[in-house]
Amino acid sequence: MNAPRNVLTLNVGSATVKAAYYAVGLDGIPVAPAARATIAVRPEDSDDARSAERWLSQLLLQLPAGAGQPARVAHRVVHGATRPGPAIVTEALMTELAALTPLAPLHQRSALRLIDAARRRWPAAPQVAAFDTSWHATLAPWSRRLPLPASLHAAGVQRYGFHGLAFASAMRQLTVLAPAVAAARLVLVHLGGGSSLCAVVNGRSVDTTMGLTPLDGVPMATRSGTLDPGVVLYLALTVAMPLPEIEHLLWHECGLRGLAGGSGDMRVLLADPSDAAIGAREQYAMRIAQAIAAMATSVGGMDAVVFSGGIGEGAAPIRARVAEHLRWTGLRLEAAANDAGLARIDAGDSTIAAFTVRADEAWELALAALDRTLP
Repeated sequence: MNAPRNVLTLNVGSATVKAAYYAVGLDGIPVAPAARATIAVRPEDSDDARSAERWLSQLLLQLPAGAGQPARVAHRVVHGATRPGPAIVTEALMTELAALTPLAPLHQRSALRLIDAARRRWPAAPQVAAFDTSWHATLAPWSRRLPLPASLHAAGVQRYGFHGLAFASAMRQLTVLAPAVAAARLVLVHLGGGSSLCAVVNGRSVDTTMGLTPLDGVPMATRSGTLDPGVVLYLALTVAMPLPEIEHLLWHECGLRGLAGGSGDMRVLLADPSDAAIGAREQYAMRIAQAIAAMATSVGGMDAVVFSGGIGEGAAPIRARVAEHLRWTGLRLEAAANDAGLARIDAGDSTIAAFTVRADEAWELALAALDRTLP
């Protein structure tokens, strides 16, 4: 595939749609900085088949004129199963990805709708799908396999892991900040509306907290995270709660929102002095700390921890509380550096390095669009 003159990246999340427009240099590398645009996703958009067309029109109003005629378009797709890298969008691929929608209902349907809209608007521009799951193609076998019969594993019921573009970005930035550390035993901690952690050695994912779906792992803004399966059985069989209601509960009414009894937004909770908000923050920090310890066990120790995401990068009190729970590991944060959100935040007497980085999924999407392995 010849390098295009520009790339438009599209990233639809549960609350926003983001776009970035890059010129491409003669060396085939995107030219930074990009022109960027963000719009909010309305609650009614999930049931509006025309919402993706409106998203594109609104995003293009915020971007340079050239974005309206992209040479290539790259899309973030949360679930790509075991695909190891980006792929050119075809009808066969769209069918394959649509079948994964039940495993990522907050993101997959909207992403595919946006791909369809982009294909209609720019039929001559190749569309490239980049998958969050691809980062985890190197998971250890004991991580990939869930404790279920082999027949279910063969049918695809296995751990896939998510937030791959964010993890790839964190690793890329760490390689610049501290090259020697980047090759060591790492725990990547991506905390936002969705949150997950990843154990890394030599830049490769070994284990992660999310599983078959982005519902697994640590508590999130509105998602439950790991939960006793008996709770679901109890709700379905004893309480007789309909399955669609259970699904809505687990994706939209649990996590921080369920614990605090109101907002699941950490910015709101940090300003809330109520016992419920304090309890939600404390459980969240404890579960993150426990997950860091688990990921460190997966790679035989931890040389560095890297925080990213809206909470991971932006909530110094949460990082501080997590570190307090992990003092026994030798992790110490420098209070002033942590409060200021500097790139390196470990204290001088810490035996574990600590960093904060701003994940740039758009850059990873642009690089995926220019992947030389694509046809």
